[in-house]
Amino acid sequence: MKNICAFTLLLLGSPAVLAAEKLEIYVLNVDLGNAVLVVTPSRQCMLLDAGPPGEEYTKLILAAMQDAGARQIDYSVVSHYHWDHYGTLPELSEKVPIRNYVDHGPNVELNRSPEWYLTHGGSKNNPLYDQYVKTREKGNHIVAQPGDRLPLEGTEVQVLTSAAQVISAPVKGGGGFNQACWLTKTMADNEQEDSQSIGVLVEFGKFRFIDLGDLPWNVSYRLFCPENKVGPVDLYLITHHALTVDKETVGEAHQSASACPPCEVYGLRPRVAILSCREDYVFRLGTPEGWQTVRHSPGLEDIWQTHYQAQGGPENNAPEQFIACPNTATSKGGDWIKVSAAADGSFVVTNKRNGFTKQYPAPK
Repeated sequence: MKNICAFTLLLLGSPAVLAAEKLEIYVLNVDLGNAVLVVTPSRQCMLLDAGPPGEEYTKLILAAMQDAGARQIDYSVVSHYHWDHYGTLPELSEKVPIRNYVDHGPNVELNRSPEWYLTHGGSKNNPLYDQYVKTREKGNHIVAQPGDRLPLEGTEVQVLTSAAQVISAPVKGGGGFNQACWLTKTMADNEQEDSQSIGVLVEFGKFRFIDLGDLPWNVSYRLFCPENKVGPVDLYLITHHALTVDKETVGEAHQSASACPPCEVYGLRPRVAILSCREDYVFRLGTPEGWQTVRHSPGLEDIWQTHYQAQGGPENNAPEQFIACPNTATSKGGDWIKVSAAADGSFVVTNKRNGFTKQYPAPK
């Protein structure tokens, strides 16, 4: 499957252009949930989650596509069926072609017992999910399995987790005992859609980016312990918005949705992490533990954020220039964190709001 714009075709044979090829990643400020646009040098396009429903979020995705020169979405990957991760897709599909819809299969939160909903939340009916199922009929529907690959030209995209299952063997660059496993105590298994999250590893030459959706603690443990099946990455979209919650406060069922266990974060050893989360989400619902685990990860250079977490204070936030929306009340919206990566492993991160840019050279 190819979607190469005419301009790229005209210049494809130029050595200078080949040397300058970049993988572009837009972490969009959609408040709740995630929306990450990945665009290859050939302008193929993958959307990892799609944010909550709302015209403003649809326009933001389209604006990022226009900025990147992408004309269609080759793969829309829905990590799981919580409304803030796929809500724009029905409207977005009316604005731009979406060729493939990738998800984990049936919704595990439907048709449960009344007692289950009292403990876990949600309801038997989900009109937005029904709308998504109807929308995906417009394209090719793919149910992802761990180990599957999405064929984006010049870029490796491997499914690491799906439907509460993880890859059976390490990927290239992974393997070996994970010393951080002893720091990670398991919790109750998560029975909600979070546990079904599709997690992907994106590789462009030596550059590695990981997005695990809202993967909860115990499923992550199986991916990283006792063997680290992934290995180090350059860029890490912080899992489940760095949510970690206390059982005594929210109960065991909701604590099971906690993310960012040390075995994951320290096993990945990211150079740069990005927190996608609205202003009052992390510390209204949880504790600073997840954010601080990332902050103290060995080898971490910076955290970038879509929003300032006011309830966390300066000690639980990145410096102002690294934040797309430092103040919700004064934000004009439409901001993103953009990553441009080269095949040698170097990359540049840019804050659209203020134009602040930082370069991360290729590892020696």
